[in-house]
Amino acid sequence: MPTERREPSPTQRDDIYYRFLAGAAATRLLQSVVDLNLPQLLASKGALAADEIITALALQPKRGSKWLLELRHVGLLEELSDASSSPVKYRAGPLMRALFYADGRMEFFYQDFLRISLNAQALDLVQVLRGLPVPQIPYPPQTLAEAHALERWMRDTARETIATIEQAITFEGIQRLLDVAGGDGTMAIHFARRYPQLHVTVFNLPNSAYIARQNVVRAGAGERVSIVEGDFRHDPLPQGYDLVQFSRVLADWPEDVCRMLLDKAQHALVPGGRLLICEPLADDNPDLTVAWEYKYLHYDDFGVELYKPLATYERLLSQAGFHILKVNRKTPDTIHAVIVAQRQ
Repeated sequence: MPTERREPSPTQRDDIYYRFLAGAAATRLLQSVVDLNLPQLLASKGALAADEIITALALQPKRGSKWLLELRHVGLLEELSDASSSPVKYRAGPLMRALFYADGRMEFFYQDFLRISLNAQALDLVQVLRGLPVPQIPYPPQTLAEAHALERWMRDTARETIATIEQAITFEGIQRLLDVAGGDGTMAIHFARRYPQLHVTVFNLPNSAYIARQNVVRAGAGERVSIVEGDFRHDPLPQGYDLVQFSRVLADWPEDVCRMLLDKAQHALVPGGRLLICEPLADDNPDLTVAWEYKYLHYDDFGVELYKPLATYERLLSQAGFHILKVNRKTPDTIHAVIVAQRQ
């Protein structure tokens, strides 16, 4: 049964309404920061007064002053805490420091997702809903260059994911791990290095598998990391594993595909083997869910309701014959939850 929602109070109504508008405004503010190279300016010059920033970026003075105030509101800028400083100087705020490297370059994942989001927002949504042709992102990636672009996303965000997984599970007693759609091998190499008893198999599409093999060779990890080519939509998974891992995989697929993958994981596991799912949950990440689902709305290759609540995973796992052992919900340090289940 769907959860019944109460009508918002007048204050809640206004908060929700302005949250919608603030999201659109913040997106444009972030894009302006990138386009004007403000992070690079602050990285090279240090803290600057408002007039110095306005002059350096050739801004209209009054509008520039309002823009700087807005950037402070959203956490992209902050004032120096030294009250004796006159005029007040601005430096990179906590959000800018989180999204940009020390030299002022934006981290690749955030820059690319911002680009994709703005491209989607520039389209006439009503016409899109009525069938306007839109640029499609092919899946699976058709070329090695497309695979490199996808796997760079996965590699650049792997550190947080690895930490989240290691907080949820110990690899003690696990000899064989199957990392389904395991990217360019970054996570497999890390786990193999850290846990000497572990052998990791990365199962991925041919172009991504080619990239992963290169990384494994470069890391000198070939004895305990192997690469198997395949398309999980059509091919069976290799068998005989103590642990099967879906990390940043299931959130991109609708329920029918996820159920099929869980069935395949059942056959890949030894009796009593475990399954690990590391994904953002819709009920833990409402804003992330809206942003990603809006992006996917424009691409016909993807299904409906990709980001799912915990209850959906619980139901799918039960249907596939798994017993849930543990659920670690999202924390302030991660967007992901981790579900550990056991083959019945």
